[in-house]
Amino acid sequence: MVSSLESNYELSQINYTEEERKSKRMTKRIRTLENDLTMEKPLRDIREILWTNIIDSINDIWSFIQIIFEQTELVKLATEAIKKTREELVEKPEETTQLINFFNSKSKQHLEQWDIEDMSGTILEIKKVLTKKNLMLNLERRCQSIQEDIDDFMLKYDILRDKALPSPMVINDKLMNHGDYVEKLHKQAKSQASSSTLKALPTGKVLYDGLENLFYIEHEVKHLFTVQPNFEKYTEADEVYKKLIRMKIPNEEWWTSMTNIL
Repeated sequence: MVSSLESNYELSQINYTEEERKSKRMTKRIRTLENDLTMEKPLRDIREILWTNIIDSINDIWSFIQIIFEQTELVKLATEAIKKTREELVEKPEETTQLINFFNSKSKQHLEQWDIEDMSGTILEIKKVLTKKNLMLNLERRCQSIQEDIDDFMLKYDILRDKALPSPMVINDKLMNHGDYVEKLHKQAKSQASSSTLKALPTGKVLYDGLENLFYIEHEVKHLFTVQPNFEKYTEADEVYKKLIRMKIPNEEWWTSMTNIL
């Protein structure tokens, strides 16, 4: 009797162990089927492919992005120079015309009473005001043209950032080092790949919704620049900027002495 009970118990344990193995195999199989059903691996692979394409495209246009940011820095400097020039000129351009007309209407003897010995030299000194004003207006026009290109780029890039493309900027809106930005892109790609599990049945719409942002980024990065930027606008504006900051107009004391003659 005892032997029979022991035999039945051992058989029961064997059956239980076998059932437990079957259950584990079944659970593993179910998990595999679930993963296949949600297309987790294909989805992760697609994300990796899209991110690879995006990073390659960023590498291709990085020199153009650098141009945009160098132009941005120049526009900031130029805008400050234009502001200071406006403050410096104030009413001088209008007074310049009056002074030139006045001195051109006077003889050398008339001018000597105001201790003006060189009429031509004096007029040339006065005309520096008009030269500086023209440089300022020229620079302003060039900066407006450059700013349009910058705004167009920034508008497109802001949309891409909303779609999860990392920003290439660091503190004070400076452009990141190329290598650092590529590393940032790879981290973003790895992060998205590790969280690519779908939360619904993989219908066409669900798959599209899960990848739409990346498809958009992949396409738009290639078309960030309808016209490839170069340094032509930059160098022309920089030349005018340098002329503007080098141009010195008569000081206030001298200018006041001239306008007092009027």
